[in-house]
Amino acid sequence: MTDNTPNDPNQPGYQNPQGQPGYPPQGGAQQPYGSAPQAYTPGSNETTGGSKPPSKGMAIAGFVLSFFGLLAIVGLILNIISFRRFGRAGQPRGLSLAGIIISIVVIIITVIGIIVLIAGATVLLQQCADLGPGTHVVDGVTYTCS
Repeated sequence: MTDNTPNDPNQPGYQNPQGQPGYPPQGGAQQPYGSAPQAYTPGSNETTGGSKPPSKGMAIAGFVLSFFGLLAIVGLILNIISFRRFGRAGQPRGLSLAGIIISIVVIIITVIGIIVLIAGATVLLQQCADLGPGTHVVDGVTYTCS
């Protein structure tokens, strides 16, 4: 009587003599019963893929910097980098997202503030150019020009 199961692993119905049909043999380097346990070496876990998850230091630094005017630009950059790293690692990225939003709002407010400050200084300098040096009161506003 002949065996109808094929010996070629690429053929349908192939049964691996050491395991389930169609699956590679189980095992790897298993220790025999009664042998001394192997010492644990950190970082040798195959499931981590050799890389550790990103730390939250960059996200925290970016979040803190996002509150400080022009430093919010640096905070925005750090938050974007940490947002992408956390996304690739599959970790929550709420702190980075909050830092990105706050950075954008603070940058917009800072730019608007700078524009208003420049416009106000331009009006003041133009008024002093028209009035000349000295102290002047115009419509209840006191201008001191030098």
